[in-house]
Amino acid sequence: MYLLIAAGTALTFMISAELELFEEFYEFSRAHEDWELDELAVLILNLTAGLMVALIVRSRQLSKLATERDNAERQAQQVALNDALTGLPNRRAFMDHLQSLGRTGMIQEGIIMMLDLDRFKAVNDVHGHAYGDLVLVRTAERLLAELEDGDLVARLGGDEFAIALAPGASVERAENIAKHILASVSQPIIENGVHLSIGTSIGLARLTAEQVRASALQRADHALYSAKKSGRGQFAWFDTTLEKKARERRALELDLQHAVENDEIIPFFHPVFDIAGGRLRGFEVLARWTHETRGVVPPDVFIQIAEDVGLISSLGWSVLRQALMTAKGWSPALRLSFNVSPTQFRDGHLVERIKESLEETGFDPDRLVIELTEAAIMSDFAMARGALAELRDLGVTVVLDDFGAGFSAFSNLRQLPFDSIKIDGSFISHIQDSPENQRIVAGILALAHGLDLSVIAEGVETPEELDFLQSVNCQMGQGYLFARPMSGKDVEWMLETKWSSLKIGRDTMDPPEQRFPRAG
Repeated sequence: MYLLIAAGTALTFMISAELELFEEFYEFSRAHEDWELDELAVLILNLTAGLMVALIVRSRQLSKLATERDNAERQAQQVALNDALTGLPNRRAFMDHLQSLGRTGMIQEGIIMMLDLDRFKAVNDVHGHAYGDLVLVRTAERLLAELEDGDLVARLGGDEFAIALAPGASVERAENIAKHILASVSQPIIENGVHLSIGTSIGLARLTAEQVRASALQRADHALYSAKKSGRGQFAWFDTTLEKKARERRALELDLQHAVENDEIIPFFHPVFDIAGGRLRGFEVLARWTHETRGVVPPDVFIQIAEDVGLISSLGWSVLRQALMTAKGWSPALRLSFNVSPTQFRDGHLVERIKESLEETGFDPDRLVIELTEAAIMSDFAMARGALAELRDLGVTVVLDDFGAGFSAFSNLRQLPFDSIKIDGSFISHIQDSPENQRIVAGILALAHGLDLSVIAEGVETPEELDFLQSVNCQMGQGYLFARPMSGKDVEWMLETKWSSLKIGRDTMDPPEQRFPRAG
């Protein structure tokens, strides 16, 4: 086709050139009627030779342009269909492959696999994105090593991969490949002395030509979600039960979006007490959702969905604003703790959004406590340091939450401007029966006291746990032993009745059961 275009272009150029040359020659001959015939012949010969050279040069230029355009198209197609990092086909190429199999009738009973990496986010957060990229490249290599001719593996994006087994692959072969992949991917990756440990979960789905055109990848994704919910590091097949659950989850996603937009997710308040003196120190804000037909939706359900579908920031800011409005009229001695999600912390507008919420509600910044987990701060340490400094400049207190459950908590305390730490509840549960946890908690308290940081123990549920915390001089605690989370109206009633004798801000010497009257 390009040769025809080039030939047509050359012919047009030749005709045009010939006509122009003829006109010029006619004018030239009239102006030089006294020239001899041989002189005119030489002139014509020279002009013809020049024209031929020009046409040859032009033809070569057109041929070169056509070649360059063909190369550019091939390169563009390569970029459009392949992942730049791993070199694997991308999502578009994978879907094109499935569609082509369906059109040619090659799929009578096929199998598709979808997987993503377990603990991949921790690699990025702790070691940086360069090591995250390395993990993706090594994973791609390991997947290719487990496949045969006719199989196709693609990187769909992030840490998600998909595999289409060769048409006619058996269930037995699919499960064998899945087991080999689980074992291969879980092998540590060692680079520059750094050990990177990940894993994967796999969803498998059978597919026919009709399913290819519909939602084969989505079915495998539902199976993957089931595998992860079952404990990760395993594979699961898609079935009708998963399809039903997927529809239910999608309906819940839509309901959640409506609830967030209309402030139907409301704050509950979990009391925090001074352990030594029995003073009510404040409350931690928790999100609660009561659906008009579903009833109470557990927080671990809707919070996870909010994170998955990108609603967690909107949900968080809505709950914070409502909580500040509710609590601003309570005693100035009572503080309000709010846990900021990693997504909220990394959006670049954390301090601005908190300042806006404080100004909008008229809540005193000195009464606000922002709780952060290590997952929120590890992805960008420099940004975290700056954000924490700005929060403290606002007058806001900053707490490191879930202390002891992260990767480098002690170095974080030394480098970041925290005011307090909250000991993860897993260390407090049944601590009287765990000498190891007793030593860990005692060590955390000694470290915190040495750094002039206050300590909050969460998850206190038994008198024995409280007795131990008192024995090691832990300042504050919260948990079901003291009180359960409650609505704003219940808090106001408690402040007027059962908690009115606590003398907020003053120590008492009452027995523990009187110092911590329980709600309800």
